[in-house]
Amino acid sequence: MSGSESRRILDLFSGLGGFSAAFEDSSNWEVTTVEIEEQFDPDICADILDLRPSDFDHEYDVILASPPCTQFSRVGNHDHWDHESQEPTADESRDAVALVLHTVGLIRGLSPNYWFLENPLGRLRWVLGQPTAMVTYCQYGRPHMKPTDLWGSHPPMTYRRCNEGDDCHDSNRPARDGGHGGMHGVEGYSEDAAERSLVPYELSEAILQAVEGRSRQQSLTELVAADGGYSVEPEGEK
Repeated sequence: MSGSESRRILDLFSGLGGFSAAFEDSSNWEVTTVEIEEQFDPDICADILDLRPSDFDHEYDVILASPPCTQFSRVGNHDHWDHESQEPTADESRDAVALVLHTVGLIRGLSPNYWFLENPLGRLRWVLGQPTAMVTYCQYGRPHMKPTDLWGSHPPMTYRRCNEGDDCHDSNRPARDGGHGGMHGVEGYSEDAAERSLVPYELSEAILQAVEGRSRQQSLTELVAADGGYSVEPEGEK
């Protein structure tokens, strides 16, 4: 693909658009947002469960997904799960699992080059297994720690994270002790659900840079291969 052609990214559960914000700011990318809530003015207003790969007119280079974390949170809905079997036991938690599994199936059906599914550290590991990586939002410009898991197929990139007790975030009281992982009771923390779930711009930017860096590397490799490789003439044999 030439540098003059726009590349496409699909942002599922887009909300306020934080996950794809850096791509939106880039002239190299065309962003399509999907969200069930009309108030966020998405490109496609739909329930993800109703969507199939055939509903999309384009192929996507990258897909991002931020499914609702309420049922997977470490700080609530404990009675909606069997903690020994790690299985959902309530309609709400079963529906949440079905939505995530459908989302992963949709992504695989669309076959992007790369995809990222994010959720705060919690019970989604019981559903999807160990994540590809974990980051903490304080390492991406946020005042709170918010450990966050990332699943998917990623380009080579650095994942930034800290540890509980480090001084890089405003609150260090972990959720198991009655806190909320540095999210509540700190200056600048919003109780609005959309604001709470907003992916930091710096994380979106890091993903953009990793994707574009990998693409440039692949383009150079293809160019060298097409040219038969570079040859270096030894000194003195000109």
